[in-house]
Amino acid sequence: MTRILELFGGIGACTKAIERLGIEHEIADYVEIDKYAVKSFNALHDTNYEPQDIRDWSKDIPVDFIMHGSPCQDFSIAGKQAGGDEGSGTRSSLLYETLRIVEETRPKVVLWENVKNLLSAKHKPNWERYCKRMEELGYRNYAKVLNAKDYGIPQNRERIYTISIRNDMPGDFKFPEPEPLTKRLKNVLEDSVDEKYYIKDATSLTAGGNFDVINGGAVGKMHDISRRAYHEDAIAPAMHTCGGGNQEPKVKLPGARIRKLTPKECWRLMGFDDSDFDKAQKVNSNTQLYKQAGNSIVVNVLEKIIANLPKEVL
Repeated sequence: MTRILELFGGIGACTKAIERLGIEHEIADYVEIDKYAVKSFNALHDTNYEPQDIRDWSKDIPVDFIMHGSPCQDFSIAGKQAGGDEGSGTRSSLLYETLRIVEETRPKVVLWENVKNLLSAKHKPNWERYCKRMEELGYRNYAKVLNAKDYGIPQNRERIYTISIRNDMPGDFKFPEPEPLTKRLKNVLEDSVDEKYYIKDATSLTAGGNFDVINGGAVGKMHDISRRAYHEDAIAPAMHTCGGGNQEPKVKLPGARIRKLTPKECWRLMGFDDSDFDKAQKVNSNTQLYKQAGNSIVVNVLEKIIANLPKEVL
Protein backbone atom coordinates (compact mmCIF):
# COMPACT_ATOMS: atom_id res chain seq x y z
CA MET A 1 0.00 0.00 0.00
CA THR A 2 1.56 3.27 -1.18
CA ARG A 3 0.68 6.30 0.93
CA ILE A 4 0.54 9.46 -1.21
CA LEU A 5 0.95 13.04 -0.05
CA GLU A 6 -0.05 15.56 -2.73
CA LEU A 7 1.33 19.04 -2.06
CA PHE A 8 -0.05 21.95 -4.11
CA GLY A 9 -2.41 19.16 -5.09
CA GLY A 10 -4.78 20.98 -7.45
CA ILE A 11 -7.28 18.54 -8.95
CA GLY A 12 -5.16 15.50 -8.12
CA ALA A 13 -3.33 14.55 -11.32
CA CYS A 14 -0.88 12.35 -9.43
CA THR A 15 -3.60 10.44 -7.62
CA LYS A 16 -5.39 10.03 -10.96
CA ALA A 17 -2.26 8.58 -12.58
CA ILE A 18 -1.75 6.12 -9.73
CA GLU A 19 -5.40 5.07 -9.92
CA ARG A 20 -5.06 4.38 -13.64
CA LEU A 21 -1.95 2.30 -13.09
CA GLY A 22 -3.83 0.13 -10.63
CA ILE A 23 -1.34 0.75 -7.83
CA GLU A 24 -2.74 -0.04 -4.40
CA HIS A 25 -2.65 3.27 -2.59
CA GLU A 26 -4.05 5.51 0.12
CA ILE A 27 -4.14 9.30 0.16
CA ALA A 28 -2.15 10.13 3.29
CA ASP A 29 -3.09 13.81 2.89
CA TYR A 30 -3.80 16.45 0.28
CA VAL A 31 -2.56 20.02 0.63
CA GLU A 32 -4.12 22.76 -1.49
CA ILE A 33 -5.08 26.31 -0.51
CA ASP A 34 -7.46 27.04 -3.43
CA LYS A 35 -10.96 26.21 -2.18
CA TYR A 36 -12.30 25.68 -5.68
CA ALA A 37 -9.57 23.20 -6.59
CA VAL A 38 -10.31 21.40 -3.32
CA LYS A 39 -13.96 21.12 -4.37
CA SER A 40 -12.95 19.47 -7.64
CA PHE A 41 -10.47 17.13 -5.94
CA ASN A 42 -13.12 16.00 -3.49
CA ALA A 43 -15.61 15.45 -6.32
CA LEU A 44 -13.13 13.40 -8.35
CA HIS A 45 -11.74 11.31 -5.51
CA ASP A 46 -14.74 11.01 -3.19
CA THR A 47 -12.90 12.72 -0.34
CA ASN A 48 -13.79 15.51 2.06
CA TYR A 49 -10.68 17.66 2.38
CA GLU A 50 -10.60 21.29 3.46
CA PRO A 51 -8.16 23.87 2.06
CA GLN A 52 -4.74 23.76 3.74
CA ASP A 53 -1.87 26.26 3.66
CA ILE A 54 1.37 24.38 3.09
CA ARG A 55 3.21 26.84 5.34
CA ASP A 56 1.17 25.56 8.27
CA TRP A 57 1.37 21.87 7.41
CA SER A 58 3.26 19.64 9.83
CA LYS A 59 1.87 16.20 10.61
CA ASP A 60 3.41 13.05 12.01
CA ILE A 61 2.05 10.62 9.42
CA PRO A 62 3.69 7.87 7.33
CA VAL A 63 4.26 8.88 3.70
CA ASP A 64 5.76 6.88 0.83
CA PHE A 65 5.33 9.19 -2.15
CA ILE A 66 5.27 13.00 -2.25
CA MET A 67 4.10 14.69 -5.42
CA HIS A 68 4.38 18.47 -5.69
CA GLY A 69 3.74 20.85 -8.54
CA SER A 70 4.79 23.95 -6.64
CA PRO A 71 3.54 27.31 -7.98
CA CYS A 72 5.23 28.21 -11.26
CA GLN A 73 3.96 31.78 -11.77
CA ASP A 74 7.18 33.45 -10.66
CA PHE A 75 9.35 31.16 -12.82
CA SER A 76 7.14 31.18 -15.92
CA ILE A 77 7.94 33.35 -18.95
CA ALA A 78 4.26 34.33 -18.83
CA GLY A 79 4.70 35.78 -15.34
CA LYS A 80 6.62 38.72 -13.91
CA GLN A 81 9.82 36.70 -13.30
CA ALA A 82 9.77 37.45 -9.57
CA GLY A 83 11.65 34.22 -8.95
CA GLY A 84 11.52 31.75 -6.08
CA ASP A 85 14.42 32.54 -3.78
CA GLU A 86 14.02 31.11 -0.30
CA GLY A 87 12.47 33.67 2.04
CA SER A 88 11.44 35.98 -0.81
CA GLY A 89 7.73 35.52 -0.12
CA THR A 90 6.87 34.76 -3.76
CA ARG A 91 4.46 31.96 -4.56
CA SER A 92 7.20 30.02 -6.29
CA SER A 93 9.41 30.18 -3.20
CA LEU A 94 6.93 27.82 -1.54
CA LEU A 95 8.94 24.99 -3.10
CA TYR A 96 11.18 25.26 -0.01
CA GLU A 97 8.22 24.21 2.13
CA THR A 98 8.37 20.89 0.28
CA LEU A 99 11.95 20.41 1.44
CA ARG A 100 10.86 20.99 5.03
CA ILE A 101 8.09 18.42 4.67
CA VAL A 102 10.41 15.89 3.01
CA GLU A 103 12.75 16.20 5.98
CA GLU A 104 9.84 15.62 8.35
CA THR A 105 8.21 12.69 6.53
CA ARG A 106 11.13 10.95 4.76
CA PRO A 107 9.15 9.49 1.81
CA LYS A 108 10.65 6.86 -0.47
CA VAL A 109 10.24 9.05 -3.54
CA VAL A 110 9.48 12.69 -4.38
CA LEU A 111 8.23 13.91 -7.77
CA TRP A 112 8.42 17.62 -8.61
CA GLU A 113 6.97 19.22 -11.75
CA ASN A 114 7.49 22.80 -12.88
CA VAL A 115 7.84 25.00 -15.96
CA LYS A 116 10.82 24.56 -18.27
CA ASN A 117 11.87 28.17 -17.58
CA LEU A 118 12.96 27.03 -14.12
CA LEU A 119 16.15 25.95 -15.92
CA SER A 120 16.82 29.44 -17.33
CA ALA A 121 19.91 31.31 -16.15
CA LYS A 122 17.86 33.46 -13.79
CA HIS A 123 15.96 30.68 -12.05
CA LYS A 124 18.20 27.62 -12.33
CA PRO A 125 20.00 28.36 -9.04
CA ASN A 126 16.75 27.58 -7.19
CA TRP A 127 16.44 24.24 -8.99
CA GLU A 128 20.07 23.48 -8.16
CA ARG A 129 19.56 24.39 -4.50
CA TYR A 130 16.54 22.10 -4.37
CA CYS A 131 18.50 19.20 -5.85
CA LYS A 132 21.46 19.78 -3.57
CA ARG A 133 19.23 19.91 -0.50
CA MET A 134 17.54 16.66 -1.56
CA GLU A 135 20.97 15.06 -1.83
CA GLU A 136 21.82 16.30 1.68
CA LEU A 137 18.58 14.73 2.90
CA GLY A 138 19.68 11.39 1.46
CA TYR A 139 18.12 11.26 -2.01
CA ARG A 140 19.44 10.71 -5.53
CA ASN A 141 17.98 12.95 -8.23
CA TYR A 142 16.93 12.40 -11.83
CA ALA A 143 15.66 15.26 -14.00
CA LYS A 144 14.47 15.77 -17.55
CA VAL A 145 12.26 18.09 -19.61
CA LEU A 146 9.31 16.15 -21.05
CA ASN A 147 6.68 17.35 -23.51
CA ALA A 148 3.06 16.17 -23.28
CA LYS A 149 2.94 15.75 -27.07
CA ASP A 150 5.44 12.89 -26.73
CA TYR A 151 3.08 10.91 -24.50
CA GLY A 152 -0.21 10.75 -26.36
CA ILE A 153 -1.60 14.24 -25.67
CA PRO A 154 -1.84 16.78 -28.54
CA GLN A 155 -0.55 19.65 -26.42
CA ASN A 156 2.84 21.33 -26.74
CA ARG A 157 3.56 21.44 -23.01
CA GLU A 158 7.17 21.21 -21.86
CA ARG A 159 7.82 20.75 -18.15
CA ILE A 160 10.84 19.85 -16.03
CA TYR A 161 10.30 16.72 -13.93
CA THR A 162 12.64 16.04 -11.01
CA ILE A 163 12.51 12.61 -9.38
CA SER A 164 14.23 12.04 -6.03
CA ILE A 165 14.56 8.50 -4.68
CA ARG A 166 15.74 7.81 -1.14
CA ASN A 167 19.23 6.34 -1.16
CA ASP A 168 18.29 3.22 0.84
CA MET A 169 15.78 2.24 -1.86
CA PRO A 170 17.15 -0.22 -4.47
CA GLY A 171 16.69 0.16 -8.18
CA ASP A 172 17.44 2.79 -10.80
CA PHE A 173 15.18 5.16 -12.69
CA LYS A 174 14.96 6.04 -16.37
CA PHE A 175 12.57 8.56 -17.86
CA PRO A 176 10.06 7.19 -20.38
CA GLU A 177 10.98 7.27 -24.05
CA PRO A 178 8.98 9.57 -26.36
CA GLU A 179 6.18 7.97 -28.36
CA PRO A 180 4.78 8.91 -31.79
CA LEU A 181 1.82 11.27 -31.53
CA THR A 182 -1.27 9.89 -33.28
CA LYS A 183 -3.74 12.56 -32.14
CA ARG A 184 -4.34 16.17 -33.09
CA LEU A 185 -6.44 18.94 -31.62
CA LYS A 186 -9.49 17.73 -33.54
CA ASN A 187 -9.38 14.44 -31.62
CA VAL A 188 -10.23 16.16 -28.31
CA LEU A 189 -13.00 18.42 -29.61
CA GLU A 190 -16.57 17.95 -28.46
CA ASP A 191 -19.13 16.93 -31.08
CA SER A 192 -21.57 19.70 -30.20
CA VAL A 193 -20.60 23.03 -28.66
CA ASP A 194 -22.75 25.93 -27.47
CA GLU A 195 -22.71 28.96 -29.75
CA LYS A 196 -21.37 31.09 -26.88
CA TYR A 197 -17.90 29.62 -27.45
CA TYR A 198 -17.67 30.90 -31.04
CA ILE A 199 -15.86 34.14 -31.85
CA LYS A 200 -18.29 36.47 -33.59
CA ASP A 201 -15.73 38.90 -35.08
CA ALA A 202 -13.30 36.31 -36.48
CA THR A 203 -14.06 37.25 -40.08
CA SER A 204 -10.60 37.56 -41.59
CA LEU A 205 -8.02 34.79 -41.29
CA THR A 206 -5.39 36.41 -43.52
CA ALA A 207 -2.30 38.21 -42.29
CA GLY A 208 -3.34 41.44 -40.65
CA GLY A 209 -6.82 40.13 -39.97
CA ASN A 210 -8.39 39.42 -36.62
CA PHE A 211 -6.60 36.12 -35.98
CA ASP A 212 -3.27 34.44 -36.66
CA VAL A 213 -3.93 30.79 -37.50
CA ILE A 214 -1.28 28.37 -36.25
CA ASN A 215 -0.92 25.20 -38.31
CA GLY A 216 1.88 23.56 -36.36
CA GLY A 217 2.86 23.16 -32.73
CA ALA A 218 4.95 26.33 -32.52
CA VAL A 219 3.57 29.83 -32.04
CA GLY A 220 6.27 31.66 -33.98
CA LYS A 221 6.73 35.32 -33.12
CA MET A 222 3.14 36.10 -32.17
CA HIS A 223 2.63 37.04 -28.54
CA ASP A 224 -1.03 38.01 -28.25
CA ILE A 225 -2.76 34.82 -27.09
CA SER A 226 -6.18 36.39 -27.59
CA ARG A 227 -5.46 36.61 -31.35
CA ARG A 228 -4.13 33.09 -31.86
CA ALA A 229 -6.24 30.25 -33.24
CA TYR A 230 -4.91 26.75 -33.78
CA HIS A 231 -5.89 24.68 -36.80
CA GLU A 232 -7.80 21.55 -35.84
CA ASP A 233 -5.03 19.44 -37.43
CA ALA A 234 -2.38 21.13 -35.27
CA ILE A 235 -1.49 20.44 -31.66
CA ALA A 236 -2.70 22.71 -28.89
CA PRO A 237 -0.52 25.27 -27.12
CA ALA A 238 0.32 24.74 -23.46
CA MET A 239 -2.78 25.13 -21.33
CA HIS A 240 -2.50 28.01 -18.88
CA THR A 241 -4.78 29.42 -16.22
CA CYS A 242 -6.94 31.33 -18.72
CA GLY A 243 -7.46 34.27 -16.41
CA GLY A 244 -10.11 36.06 -18.46
CA GLY A 245 -9.58 38.57 -21.24
CA ASN A 246 -10.42 36.10 -24.00
CA GLN A 247 -7.30 34.10 -23.17
CA GLU A 248 -8.75 30.63 -23.65
CA PRO A 249 -7.04 28.61 -26.44
CA LYS A 250 -8.90 28.81 -29.76
CA VAL A 251 -9.38 26.41 -32.64
CA LYS A 252 -9.96 27.19 -36.32
CA LEU A 253 -12.66 24.89 -37.69
CA PRO A 254 -13.83 24.07 -41.24
CA GLY A 255 -15.89 26.89 -42.69
CA ALA A 256 -13.49 29.54 -41.36
CA ARG A 257 -15.11 29.55 -37.93
CA ILE A 258 -13.08 30.08 -34.78
CA ARG A 259 -14.10 29.26 -31.26
CA LYS A 260 -12.67 28.93 -27.78
CA LEU A 261 -11.89 25.50 -26.48
CA THR A 262 -14.48 24.42 -23.93
CA PRO A 263 -13.49 23.64 -20.34
CA LYS A 264 -14.08 19.92 -21.05
CA GLU A 265 -11.70 20.05 -24.02
CA CYS A 266 -9.04 21.68 -21.83
CA TRP A 267 -9.45 18.91 -19.26
CA ARG A 268 -9.09 16.33 -22.03
CA LEU A 269 -5.85 18.03 -23.05
CA MET A 270 -4.59 17.50 -19.48
CA GLY A 271 -5.37 13.77 -19.70
CA PHE A 272 -8.50 13.69 -17.55
CA ASP A 273 -11.50 11.52 -18.39
CA ASP A 274 -14.85 13.08 -19.25
CA SER A 275 -16.30 11.43 -16.15
CA ASP A 276 -13.78 13.39 -14.05
CA PHE A 277 -14.75 16.63 -15.72
CA ASP A 278 -18.46 15.96 -15.27
CA LYS A 279 -17.95 15.53 -11.52
CA ALA A 280 -15.95 18.75 -11.24
CA GLN A 281 -18.43 20.67 -13.38
CA LYS A 282 -21.14 20.00 -10.82
CA VAL A 283 -19.23 21.91 -8.13
CA ASN A 284 -17.37 24.62 -10.08
CA SER A 285 -17.88 27.38 -12.64
CA ASN A 286 -16.31 27.37 -16.10
CA THR A 287 -13.89 30.05 -14.95
CA GLN A 288 -12.54 27.75 -12.24
CA LEU A 289 -12.54 24.70 -14.53
CA TYR A 290 -10.35 26.51 -17.06
CA LYS A 291 -8.01 27.62 -14.30
CA GLN A 292 -7.80 24.13 -12.82
CA ALA A 293 -6.88 22.60 -16.18
CA GLY A 294 -4.10 25.15 -16.72
CA ASN A 295 -2.71 24.65 -13.22
CA SER A 296 -2.72 20.85 -13.39
CA ILE A 297 -0.18 18.30 -14.63
CA VAL A 298 -0.76 16.07 -17.66
CA VAL A 299 -1.94 12.75 -16.26
CA ASN A 300 -0.51 10.73 -19.15
CA VAL A 301 3.00 12.02 -18.50
CA LEU A 302 2.73 11.20 -14.80
CA GLU A 303 1.53 7.69 -15.65
CA LYS A 304 4.60 7.03 -17.78
CA ILE A 305 6.96 8.40 -15.13
CA ILE A 306 5.40 6.52 -12.23
CA ALA A 307 5.29 3.27 -14.22
CA ASN A 308 9.09 3.54 -14.61
CA LEU A 309 9.79 3.97 -10.89
CA PRO A 310 11.54 1.05 -9.18
CA LYS A 311 8.94 -1.39 -7.88
CA GLU A 312 10.47 -1.15 -4.41
CA VAL A 313 9.35 2.48 -3.94
CA LEU A 314 5.72 1.73 -4.71
